Formats: sequence, structure tokens, C-alpha cells
Amino acid sequence: MNTAIKMLSIATFILWIVIIFFSVTAVLSVTNLKVDTGEIQILPSSKGVIFSLPFSITNGGYYELADLNLTTRVSDTNGTLFDQTETFVTSISQGTTINQSHSITIDLDTILSMDLTPLLLNDSSFNLEILAGLNFAQAIPVQLSTNVAIPWGAPLAYFSIGEIYVSSYNSTHDEASIPVSFENHAIIDIQGLLKLEVYNDSDEPLMSGNSVINVPAQQTYNDRIVAYPRLQDSARLTSNGRVQVFFETPMFRVELWEQYG
Repeated sequence: MNTAIKMLSIATFILWIVIIFFSVTAVLSVTNLKVDTGEIQILPSSKGVIFSLPFSITNGGYYELADLNLTTRVSDTNGTLFDQTETFVTSISQGTTINQSHSITIDLDTILSMDLTPLLLNDSSFNLEILAGLNFAQAIPVQLSTNVAIPWGAPLAYFSIGEIYVSSYNSTHDEASIPVSFENHAIIDIQGLLKLEVYNDSDEPLMSGNSVINVPAQQTYNDRIVAYPRLQDSARLTSNGRVQVFFETPMFRVELWEQYG
């Protein structure tokens, strides 16, 4: 009986030694874990914008790191979630470094489908929630999280319609010049067909015109779109009214109303 008790005491002592050794080396391993992140890069894509987050992890500790999962959630200032992306690394062996990039794609069609059209017209920012989890030494799960704000430049910032100017064209139609301006604050070029339908203050349709436009990133569009209303329609033009705007590009299609005058 005494022998059994002694053996149990020895086993317990050894177990505690192992636990203490593992705890100490685990703490030392954590202090030897080096994580570097580069600056978030904003890149154009065929669908919209890509946010790319480069990172590297050096495992200078005593144990393998496994099942690294980097998850990002992108939402607008109202908390509306419109992207969740994951990057997974199976293993980071002791004494090795991994270099990767976590990419987040912001699809402009997705923004429009979620009724977030104001993001096309107004500069804003996105909330980027970053969650990272891994298994340390195949035994200890570790999770970290943080939030950062990333700027958003509206491709149709300050969109406006000016005063419509009408002049004589022929015996049946007039020529109307409709001034349009906006600033492309995005990092993508805006190319597509811009169509306008003009209504007077009684919401009567008067004329329509369109133009193919190409506005490079960070540039301003300030031009006139020409329409040819019938004489009786241009006679009903009022000093102010509404314009229905249709904008079709390879990346998105948007409809909105603007005041003129």
C-alpha cells in the first residue's frame, strides 16, 4: 500500500514537472513569436476594389503552430456586413516563417444589391474586423481580434446636374445642354454609358440624352450631355425639376434621381 502511494506521489510530481516545463516553454515560445503586417493596399479589380493585407509570422518558439485562421469582416458605418473572407494556414513549423497576403474583394454590384447606393455617391469608411485564431503546440487555442477603419472613396462623389440650357435646333426640335459633374474619388476608372431623363416640376417627361464617359481615378468629370426635345416638350421645361440618372458600367449599374436647376 505504501509502495503504491509512493508511486502515485512520484507520478503526480512528474506530471507537475511536465506541466510547469510546458507552461514555461510555452510562454517563452509566445514571446519568440513574431508577427508583422504591412500596410493595407487598395487595388482595382474587374468587379470593384481589392483590399490586400500582407502579413508574415515567424515561429521562433519551441512548438509548432497549427490551424491558423485569419478572418475579416467588412461592414459599413451602420454595421451592415457585406463581406467575410478567410485565409487558412495549416501549419507553421518551429523556426520557420510564412509570408502571405489576405485579400478582401469589395464587389460594387454587391453594394448596390444591398441598397448601399450612397457609398457610390459619398466618401466614407469601412469597419474592418480582424479575427485570428490558431492552435499552439497542438494543445492551446489562441484567439485575437481587432478593428480598424479603412477609407472609401466614392466613384460618383458630389454628383450634380446644373441648369439646363435650351437653344433652337430645327423646325421640330430644340437642342438642350444638360451640365453634369462629379468627382471620381475611387482608385478605379469609371467607364460606361450615362443616360439622363429629364422631368419638369410636374413630373412630366420632357427629354433624354446619353453619353459614353471615361473618368480616370481621382479625376473630375465636368461636361454636358445633349438632348433633342420636341418644341412642345422644351416649352414645358421649368426652372427646376428632376432628372433620372442611369449609369451602366462593366462593374455596376445604378439608377438614381437628382434635382436640376
